[in-house]
Amino acid sequence: MLSPSMTISRFICIAGLLSLLHCAYSAAQHRFYLRLTEQPFTLLPTDLILQTLISLIAVVYGASYFAGDFLPVRSDLQNRSKSWDTVGNCPSFYTFDHRARALIPEYSAFDKEFVQGTRQATSKTTKWMYGAAEYLED
Repeated sequence: MLSPSMTISRFICIAGLLSLLHCAYSAAQHRFYLRLTEQPFTLLPTDLILQTLISLIAVVYGASYFAGDFLPVRSDLQNRSKSWDTVGNCPSFYTFDHRARALIPEYSAFDKEFVQGTRQATSKTTKWMYGAAEYLED
């Protein structure tokens, strides 16, 4: 069974949604009326703007109770037993494929050689990338 506060918050949210729908319909009807009378559109009536704001506040208030209790904002309560290496590790930010392959055509060939363990240079690009003479093969 729902608690009385949950029932009240659901009622407030549903009433706010219905009121927002009424505001949208009233705004469309007001715009249609202005077109019929060939008047310029400047602003919506003040009562309609006020009703929209009150309805929006009611929907936000009612919807905030739908999800249940709020969780604490302090993250140290949840991450107290974890080390910084575990918390700070973000594998989704690892970059293995980047724009150097598109900018320098020889980069892909060198990368394959480097991964296989042969650090032999085959182009000027390798000299430019590393700037070391020991990698160059004459």
